Amino acid sequence: MRMPRYLATLALLTAALLPLPLAAQEVLVCGAEELFILDIGSPTPEKRWSWRASNRPELPEVMRRKFQTIAECKPTPDGRRLLIASSSHGAAVIERSTGRVEFYATAMNGHSIELLPGNRVVIAASHVANGTGDRLSVYDVQRSDVELFHVDTPWPHAVIWDAERQLLWADSQKDVVGYRLTDWGSTTPRLTPDVIAPLPDINGHDMMPVPGSSRLILTTAAHTWFFDRTTHQFTKHPRLGDAGKVKSVDIDPASNRLLWIQGDGTTWWSNVLRFSDPEATITLPGEKVYKVRWMPAGREFPRER
Repeated sequence: MRMPRYLATLALLTAALLPLPLAAQEVLVCGAEELFILDIGSPTPEKRWSWRASNRPELPEVMRRKFQTIAECKPTPDGRRLLIASSSHGAAVIERSTGRVEFYATAMNGHSIELLPGNRVVIAASHVANGTGDRLSVYDVQRSDVELFHVDTPWPHAVIWDAERQLLWADSQKDVVGYRLTDWGSTTPRLTPDVIAPLPDINGHDMMPVPGSSRLILTTAAHTWFFDRTTHQFTKHPRLGDAGKVKSVDIDPASNRLLWIQGDGTTWWSNVLRFSDPEATITLPGEKVYKVRWMPAGREFPRER
């Protein structure tokens, strides 16, 4: 039986807009108080899962107000946990299947978070005038809001654990630093600088691994770079090298497709998700998006509202 003309047209338009492999249909989105997973494989992008701190009874009431502007969101590699940090001064580890908060902490102008070996977590607290930001703080996931250690660093915005090199990479206002985990089996762990690579631009911002390579993709005030974790050299990104105000970058391991957010005008956010290889956009009316990440493929979870 022949497909009706309007359905055939819709199918063609959808394929042109989102030529994604079936293995990469969901993205994690944040910026305002709602954290959500967006299904971009459907004809009309649909929220499949949503989370708000205000709805979580396991969070102390004072903490629920610290997630009004979620500045970082990323899934763990298996997709079972979601990591968030908020410029409203909070950070959390969330169980994907239930939305339950497993860990929380106060993080002044929180901008990034990463799980570390030994069930520990590091949070990047960025600059706060007359506050306790400008630091990387280490915690045990089992002990919410109890800082074990911190190291001062100016305006940190991104942290990435590198299991192959056993380094924590963190950007800042002027450097990318690789930290060793020192005395990690003790109750007094430390982060010890091992590699210091001066940025070719100012104000390190987002930073994510490039799948299957030694590189990180990293944004600064006016550019986007590759940083080689072996040679410690920077090269401009071929597509976004001279793009300013890029708030979020991520590359899908399944398709190598680039996904990014670029601030609109004088704002720190956008409602447009941008894709490259091939080029496409998705507009989310009414949303203020700061970060967007590919979700791991191949896992099924219940919908959460």
